[in-house]
Amino acid sequence: MRKHGWISLCVLGLIALLASSGRVFAAGGGLGKWDESTAGRRESLPERHVGATDNGISVEVTMSPGTGVLYRHVGRWEPAPAALRFSADNVNVRGNDYLPGEAVFPASVTFVFGKDSLKLGARKRLELFLKQVWNGFTPSGIRLTYVWGNGLPVGSMYRLWEEETVFVLAGPEEVGKTISSTRRLGDDFRAAYGRPPSGPVTEIRVSARRPSREKGPVRASITVRFPAPPE
Repeated sequence: MRKHGWISLCVLGLIALLASSGRVFAAGGGLGKWDESTAGRRESLPERHVGATDNGISVEVTMSPGTGVLYRHVGRWEPAPAALRFSADNVNVRGNDYLPGEAVFPASVTFVFGKDSLKLGARKRLELFLKQVWNGFTPSGIRLTYVWGNGLPVGSMYRLWEEETVFVLAGPEEVGKTISSTRRLGDDFRAAYGRPPSGPVTEIRVSARRPSREKGPVRASITVRFPAPPE
């Protein structure tokens, strides 16, 4: 590719990154090291209550269509067990959980292994970059994402992106319930990629979203404790 082509591509990528990242707000109200932002393009923040602890965060949201929130915590953690608790009284039905750009979950938690990657090759990396220019950029590294799904069978594990594996913990049949799960991140990484992680967890992302095309609100809650308290 010619130099000017690469420059144009990088400019487009930067524009898309800025457009998809949302506004970042000051981490007040007991959030500590967690950053708060809108979760997607052209979304606004929902009604929410949030509190952070030394090893996690608890979020309660009431999301009208077109709202969403993302909480990020950057650090360095060994891939220890993580305690997750989700609840939701509705799901998102107008997207496709298998398709990047349409897979929008009412509740999700992502653990980013920023030092890990797959050997995709230059051509595949370019294809991935172009997809993300259109759909929004993801964190670099391998990612394990645990979700309240919109229609997939509970227990499903699948690749949303080449370097992101989704684990479905709940779905429409669990609407109105509270679902708790302790995940051994090292074991889940091996199940998804056939090897142990080569580096630590470098970022935790907690997200709740209700796309603008949906009808009616969603009330959801997400609690993360990482590392999980001893049983």
